[in-house]
Amino acid sequence: MEKPQQGRGILEVSCVEGRSAITRAQAVNPLKLLTPRRREAAAWVYASTFGGGLVAGDEVDLEVKIGPRATCVIGTQSYTKVYKNPEKLPCGQRLRATVSEDALLVLAPDPVTCFAGATYHQQQRFDVHPDGALVVVDWLTSGRRARGECWAFSQYCSKMDVYLGPGHVFADRLLLDSVDGPLEAPYRMGRFHCLAVVILIGERLGDEIQRLLRQVNQQPVKPGSQIIESASPIRHGAVLRIMGTETEQVAQHLQKHLCFLDKFLGDTPWARKW
Repeated sequence: MEKPQQGRGILEVSCVEGRSAITRAQAVNPLKLLTPRRREAAAWVYASTFGGGLVAGDEVDLEVKIGPRATCVIGTQSYTKVYKNPEKLPCGQRLRATVSEDALLVLAPDPVTCFAGATYHQQQRFDVHPDGALVVVDWLTSGRRARGECWAFSQYCSKMDVYLGPGHVFADRLLLDSVDGPLEAPYRMGRFHCLAVVILIGERLGDEIQRLLRQVNQQPVKPGSQIIESASPIRHGAVLRIMGTETEQVAQHLQKHLCFLDKFLGDTPWARKW
């Protein structure tokens, strides 16, 4: 039998007797998948790593399959810490998720926090059935500000692709590389310390998507504001971007905009955290 690849994980969720159940959960060090029993109809999963973060050479590869009529929430135990990597060895995470008919996947991790000298690459691909739904939160902080680290990592690279049926409805690329100049420069990250992007896809979320677009676009952008938000429509969905001077402020806005998830999940992803 072939030995499972290091960092490899597989998660499958199915609808069983009207409730979402985890039918397969497999993870190899350094990845861990925690599957607590909860009263809600949705399946809840928390991804973590041994040591509480990613060290040089750690690569996590997770494949997720959400079956027809199933609902799943994937979060993390805490911030995803990326430790310093002076040798710039491969370090990062890959996620491939398939969302079936009438299914809902909510990916709501805590933010990524890169230590000084860290190098981190992230790839995420979501294939959503035309009758499925998806909510993705992807965010990062400037680092360990209490230790005097502010955008002091070497490189952060993120790629995200969302397919709705055969259509490629969203592609996002973010590269923050210190070789291009100081990341904290005024015309780069400047005074902001947290950056978030939220993707909402699916006709069953249509009313909430329209509400979000109206709510965000009606707000004026004021000079010197501690929070800047923008929301744009995409095919059968929307993309929300938030920049904040404090992580807690961004978290509060995420909670406000995504509070509607309670009616789909029985709770919100951050109800017991922030």
